[in-house]
Amino acid sequence: MQIGRVTPSSITDLWTAVEPFIRDAQRLEPAAQTLVDAVYRRFEESVVLARMFVTVPFDSLPPSNRHFAKRQADKAEEAGSLRTVTPVLSLIGTCGQEPSWNDRRRSNNHIGIPLISSVFVDGIPMISRLLKELGVPLDWVDSQDSTMIEKTMGRSAGLFFVGDAAQATDQRGRKIIVAQDFVETYGVKAVFGIGGAYVGGQIVVLVVFCRGDVPRHAAESFLSLTALFKNKTAGLIGEGRIFDGF
Repeated sequence: MQIGRVTPSSITDLWTAVEPFIRDAQRLEPAAQTLVDAVYRRFEESVVLARMFVTVPFDSLPPSNRHFAKRQADKAEEAGSLRTVTPVLSLIGTCGQEPSWNDRRRSNNHIGIPLISSVFVDGIPMISRLLKELGVPLDWVDSQDSTMIEKTMGRSAGLFFVGDAAQATDQRGRKIIVAQDFVETYGVKAVFGIGGAYVGGQIVVLVVFCRGDVPRHAAESFLSLTALFKNKTAGLIGEGRIFDGF
């Protein structure tokens, strides 16, 4: 099915199919993987890649993820700013048309993005725009005050939307989707993300890369998935049960 043809009943049917598996998941990772698998399979005519991320404190990451986040900080000469509580936007589910896109451990560049400072985040156009459009103030990255997330995002879901991945730029003239080789190779046209926050301030977002035009209203149809997913997985977040095998 093409995403442009999505209807409320399409989303309801998708959720009905995955809800039992998400409800019974013992960790957030398999729950997220179940959802991205379903989004990709249901809308395979449009979707190139679907990924899910959640913010996790640096010291709560698996060793390999901590190593990756530290390397990211080192490259940006921000290693001294990386703290045990630094939130890392961590990949917890991925599904796409390439085999290597179906296992978060095989990701080369997106295992985790440490949200070290507002300056660091502002240097990553897509992440900067995504957080802003979800309603996350960049000063939160500096203060890392979880109550700020609860106040600004509340229980509502936010939408990040790029209608033309090859052309869209930010206020500084930078391409929002920096990986233009990926955009050209796979014919990516639209990118959207739906996200929200758990009670404790952890941010969760589903990002979908699509071929062909996707109307904004079609992307908005996915907003309900955020609330449904959060409700079913709040207990896992509260207990720190995030990654399989860790």
